[in-house]
Amino acid sequence: MFQVSKLTVSKLTALIASLFLFQCASVPPEDDFRARWSDSLLGSNVQANTEAEIKFGREVAARMLVDVDGVENFELQKYVNTLGKYLAQYSARPELEFYFWVIESDTINAYAMPGGYIFLTTSAYRLMENEAELAGVLAHEIAHVKQKHIVNALDIKTVGAGATLTQLTSGASDAFRIAMDQAADQAIQLLTDEGLNQSDEFEADEIGLTIMVQAGYAPDEYLAYLKRVSASKATQQKELSHTHPSFATRLERLEAVKVSYGMENLNYAILEERFKQHPLE
Repeated sequence: MFQVSKLTVSKLTALIASLFLFQCASVPPEDDFRARWSDSLLGSNVQANTEAEIKFGREVAARMLVDVDGVENFELQKYVNTLGKYLAQYSARPELEFYFWVIESDTINAYAMPGGYIFLTTSAYRLMENEAELAGVLAHEIAHVKQKHIVNALDIKTVGAGATLTQLTSGASDAFRIAMDQAADQAIQLLTDEGLNQSDEFEADEIGLTIMVQAGYAPDEYLAYLKRVSASKATQQKELSHTHPSFATRLERLEAVKVSYGMENLNYAILEERFKQHPLE
């Protein structure tokens, strides 16, 4: 059975503590680029067991940190976390405190864990050229959290012998702890190996695009980034290609979303210079 070590829990505790330093900040708009946009996709249906969702997400995040390290660059982490929190205002999940963290990895990917824990790999960040592209990727992951895709994809009742997620995260018995371990392991496998249903990824693309537009960013930049990823080294995009629908299909659907919601030719923010002020090295 997988066990989260005290060192790993300490890493997550330190991560959360450091991110609290950023939570009061907000990305200031340049030239009043914040869009006035409304969309029915962002309606809220708050789940009663939010506390269980957050606790479960924290467990999954701790397990992710067993094999990865965060980038030791305070200004970069602050920049990504501040932008992420700004975007999360449009998620219709005000009951969640979102956390964003750049992790060291040769793979181009980002991971959305339940409860608002989002990791972005260094390889994904290096391929970006402006803030709008970063906003698009973070918005996609925020959409996964908003829709509770990981929680909904897990057969919690099967894993937990009839238990709910709330029971799994609050149960003190060995049986509940084992079931909790199994559920968290399943979540990791979904994130890094199996992937979510294609419909979930398409939904995250669609909602993510509306979130970045609401926040005032040019939606075409997210599509441009996906095209660049599709042309990147096969070894870097292997995991992303395995866990997501094909880039061609995603781009085709995103173009349709732009037309459907009137997002064509929007002269919204790109912010290349501000992005370049926060390099990895």
